[in-house]
Amino acid sequence: MNKNQNMKLVGKVKEAHGLQGELFVIIFSKQSEWISKLSSFALAKDESSEKTNFKLKKCRRIKDGLILKVAGLDNRNQSEALVGQLFFIPEELLLSQAGEMIYLKEIQDFDVFDQQISIGKIVGFSSNGPQDLLVVNSKQGLVEIPFVEDFIQEIDFTKRQVSMKLPEGLLELNLKGEG
Repeated sequence: MNKNQNMKLVGKVKEAHGLQGELFVIIFSKQSEWISKLSSFALAKDESSEKTNFKLKKCRRIKDGLILKVAGLDNRNQSEALVGQLFFIPEELLLSQAGEMIYLKEIQDFDVFDQQISIGKIVGFSSNGPQDLLVVNSKQGLVEIPFVEDFIQEIDFTKRQVSMKLPEGLLELNLKGEG
């Protein structure tokens, strides 16, 4: 693993697993689409501590996390010493490829348009349970817009724009607070 590689915090070592040095890692988002691309990771006591890099031998999903077999960890005592450490993966694993579902963080700060009319800039994300919501800073204030396939016309990564076709009245209905 490249020492200068950007690493993203995604989980925490919850416990040792079995007798062969495996680790049970909780994934905070419960999302691990990147698992098939994972070949190495880093652990650290906290976000500002120096990270220790590890090479992955095997990995499988379980509950809200992963069971990892790591090169150099051969017994339970070694893996127990890592319990509580934060789990970091290469940030590039969290970038979607063409045709894949995108990660919301990829469109942070994009401009949102409704049928060619500028609404504002994406400043965050929320959820109403069944769907993700874009939090957009509009002229009227913060507005939450459902990020659903039916409303999305195009996501242009070059122009950093999301073009949508929203139902009439949706923006006024979803203004947060007293605009």
